[in-house]
Amino acid sequence: MKIFFNRLRLSMKRSFMNPYIYGMAVILIALALVMVFMPANESSAYIPVAILNLDDSEDTAQAVEDICEMGSVFEFYEVGSETEMYSDIAAGKCNTGFILPEGLMENSGNMRRMPDITVITTPSSTLPLMSSEEVFMKLFPYFAVHVMTNTIDNSDVEFPAGYADAARRIFDTYIEGNTIYRLESLSTDYNEITNVEKIPIPVYKFAGFFLWMAALIGALSYLNDCDNKLYIRMSRGGRFFMGLILPAVHVIPVMLISIVSFLIAGLDFSFIHVLIYSLAVIFVAFIVASIVAALPGQAKKSSMFAAVLPTYLILSFLFGGVIINVSVYSPILKTLSMLFPPFFF
Repeated sequence: MKIFFNRLRLSMKRSFMNPYIYGMAVILIALALVMVFMPANESSAYIPVAILNLDDSEDTAQAVEDICEMGSVFEFYEVGSETEMYSDIAAGKCNTGFILPEGLMENSGNMRRMPDITVITTPSSTLPLMSSEEVFMKLFPYFAVHVMTNTIDNSDVEFPAGYADAARRIFDTYIEGNTIYRLESLSTDYNEITNVEKIPIPVYKFAGFFLWMAALIGALSYLNDCDNKLYIRMSRGGRFFMGLILPAVHVIPVMLISIVSFLIAGLDFSFIHVLIYSLAVIFVAFIVASIVAALPGQAKKSSMFAAVLPTYLILSFLFGGVIINVSVYSPILKTLSMLFPPFFF
């Protein structure tokens, strides 16, 4: 038992003297500080919507001009043909398209020949109804005049000549004066969608990779001790326990540093998830070290493990999703990624 505690004390002391631990700590804390102090980038996002006007009415032309010039989260623009509109929607240049048919204004007040405005969109779009409200808001004053004059023309009431122009002037006065309905607006002008984003710093993924790296370094230390026959006087149970302890004494400091870096960066994280992952990489590193130690041959097992360790760590960095998640590109890459523990962190 005295030998066991002596080895445990020396192993813990050796882990804290390992320069890799301090290198990981510096990188994690630096990434967390960069995430805190990096200024956010603001970008304005507009939702493009195409309009095709097939009507030759001056009112329709004016309405389209009003739509394209109004301040809105939607950026309306006019196209010259249906082909251009479909091409823009297919290419993702615009979100939705409106086709204003021929005779739109002329027949807007005729219930039997009421024209249809065609809305072109894609199954993935969730915004055609919102943009339709914007279009109708601008078309409504023009439609209303035609509905009013058409209704009067079809009635039995006789009106003097030129009544339509007089009615339009009166109607425009009511619209501009907010007499028919009152419009109230906030002082803030929502003319655009503003995205506030920071460049994503993968502090969390770096921590997962470093925890796995620390566990493998602990496994390498265990194999090195086995090669030097430091555990020859220990029982099998003692050697088994040391095989777990050595990865653990390397992982625990990195785990604590990782948690500190998460707190500095203000990341949402689960302590239970970090703890379970840390225990998992300790156990996996022990299994790997045990398999290498059981390989036949007189060659030093630590040298064999050290020879393949850099390559495996590079693959863990690439397939573990530290910088980019390659698993989303194909099922084969996803399967390969599952061979590296950082993928699950």
